[in-house]
Order: sequence, then C-alpha cells, then structure tokens
Amino acid sequence: MLRLYANQGKTFTLVDKERDFRKAVFGLSWFHSILIERKKFKTLGWNVSYAFNDSDYSVCEDTIANYMGRITEGGFVGDYKKTDKINWQAIQYLIAEANYGGRITDERDRRLIKVYSREIFDEILVAIDKWRPQGTEEFNYVYPADEAGTKHPNVAEIFSPAFFIEEIAKQMTTQDPPVAFGQHTNAEITSQIMDSNELLAAILSLQPAVASGGSGGSGNAILDLIGKLREGTPEIISVPAVKQRLNKLNKQEKDSPLNVVLVQEIQRYNILLNVMIISLDQLEKGIKGEVVISPDLEVMMTSLSQNIVPVKWSFAYLSLKNLANWFVDLNERYKFFENWSNKVTMPPCVHWISAYTYPTGFTTGLLQKFARKDDKSPPIDKLDFDF
Repeated sequence: MLRLYANQGKTFTLVDKERDFRKAVFGLSWFHSILIERKKFKTLGWNVSYAFNDSDYSVCEDTIANYMGRITEGGFVGDYKKTDKINWQAIQYLIAEANYGGRITDERDRRLIKVYSREIFDEILVAIDKWRPQGTEEFNYVYPADEAGTKHPNVAEIFSPAFFIEEIAKQMTTQDPPVAFGQHTNAEITSQIMDSNELLAAILSLQPAVASGGSGGSGNAILDLIGKLREGTPEIISVPAVKQRLNKLNKQEKDSPLNVVLVQEIQRYNILLNVMIISLDQLEKGIKGEVVISPDLEVMMTSLSQNIVPVKWSFAYLSLKNLANWFVDLNERYKFFENWSNKVTMPPCVHWISAYTYPTGFTTGLLQKFARKDDKSPPIDKLDFDF
C-alpha cells in the first residue's frame, strides 16, 4: 500500500467527489494488496498464480475517478453530472471482471475476486468515516483520515498521498496476520513449509552432478545406483496369464468386480515399471556416452543423485517419500497384487488400500460386489460406506 500511495505523486487525481475518491483509493489499494499478498499462500491463495501489477491498479483508479467526476481542462470526463450517484455495480464489474478479472482463468479464482470486489467497492466504503475491511476488526487496518472532524478550507491539501503514507507506516504492522487475507493460520504454516522445501531443493540443485563417458566421479555413482534399481525392480506380471487364471473360475467368481480392479491395478503398475526400465536403460547409455543425454534424462540424473523420485516415475500414485523409501514401497505394493494374482481363487481378506493407484475404483468394486450378492441386495446407488 505504501508503494501504491508513493506512486500517486504529490496530489490525488482531481475529481468532483474528492472525499469519496480518497476513500475509494484506500479501498482499491487494500484490494490490490490483498490480491498480491495472497500469492504467498501458493495454491491456498490462488488456484493459479496471476501476474497482477501496478498497471491494473492504475487503470482501475482511473475508472473510479471517471465515475466520481474526473475534472480536466474541458470539464468532467464523459457524461458525468454532479447529481449522479456513484455506480458501484459498474465499478465492481469493471474491476473484478474486466481489469483484474481479465487475467483470471480459474472459475473459483474469479468467484473469489468478485466477492472481494462486492465487499470493498460499495456505498459503505464512502458512507462511514472510518472504513475498515470486513473481518479485520481486531487489527488496525482502518481508513486513517478523519475527514468529518477536519475543518480546513482545502482538505485535499491536508489529506495528500504523503499523509496516507505516513499514517499507514505508523498504524499498520509490517507483518500481516493470515486473517487479513482471509486465510487461516495453518495456511501460513503450509506456505512456509513449501517455501522451505523450495529453498532446500534449490540448495540441493547446486550440488555438482556431472556425467561423463570417462571414469570416476558422479557418473560411476549414478551407474551403481542404476544397477541397484534395475536389480531390485520387480518382475513384471503377465496380464494375459492373470486373465487366463481368472477365466478358469466359475461364472460368479470370474465376474467379480474386484477381479476387474486387480487387472486394472496390475496394468497401471506395469506401465510404471516399463517407464522405469526404459528410462534407466537410456540414462545408463547416456552416461556411458552411447546416446545423447536429453534434458529429461539430465533432470532424471539430478533427481537420482539427490535421492528424489524422478518426475517421470511419479505419475502412478502420490508419494512424499524419498527415492530409496519410495522404491521399497513400490516393491511392497507390487508384491501385494502379485500374491493376489497368483491366488485368484483365494482373494485377500484384508486389502492394503494405500497400495491401490486408484482407491476409489476398489471401493466402488466392493459396492458392486455387495449389490450383486443376491436378488435381495439393494442397488449400488443406495449403498455407501460408514466409518
């Protein structure tokens, strides 16, 4: 807000409703600051990060000035009349939909900015002497100028941009609480954790990870790791063999929805394992100098050297584990489905739901199986889980 007022110059734009305009500028400055500062909360602030800048603010300030009787050498801008009321609805639309809203692509983000616009740009902004943003009653974010209690032939001379800069610096704290941006304290904690992770990742990325066709160095270390990963990669389950075993079951067991889930899960894991095998083979050839190391392989090599799961391998399921633990976990997950596929006549009594790449498919399969139990079973749309 201090920067926005510093860009105003020595005086505000000359308008007919100068008192209302000063309050509207304060509201617009708060609005702009909220939009910018919410970005520090990452996806909790905005679903998409938008490049709001001072030009958006300037256009909106000019728009408000026009609706409040902007004065030029030729008189008022447009068809403004002194008796006209401020068209807040038009101001809200132009700010939230046209100017700032023109950058927004996400529907929920658009809904958020429209809520802020309706809360701030309203008659109450100029009607009360000490306007403050909603939800900040316990903080000192109040309009600093005592317009009603000031007697002076030229009030605009007193309440200049320099006055607001001084009062804002004096009254408002430099560390704003999350509630000022409509966020919970946990949102700030989450954003700080994400910032810390980004910082640590940047520090790790500074470590040298040079691969060469010669001997020694990190190239050999990566080759050793590739050998261990390839050796520890589980043997791919044959989907046709699994289907053949399922076809030998009786009709009721063969048509079980859980068997469909089993085949789908094995297929998804097989895709992951094939990607791992191919990418490890390509990276090994690249380190040995047999093929050119592409940017994707270079990123993968960096991830392996930092014990991070390569991005190319993280599509099957979500995990926060490092590479070593992730690889062990992958083997255990695949072992669960391998044991099940080898004993299709005796499906597991206890299911490891975290092992499923698509747990919703498993729970839906359970509902389908119960609904098909007999003729007296309720339809699936009447079933649900109770925890």
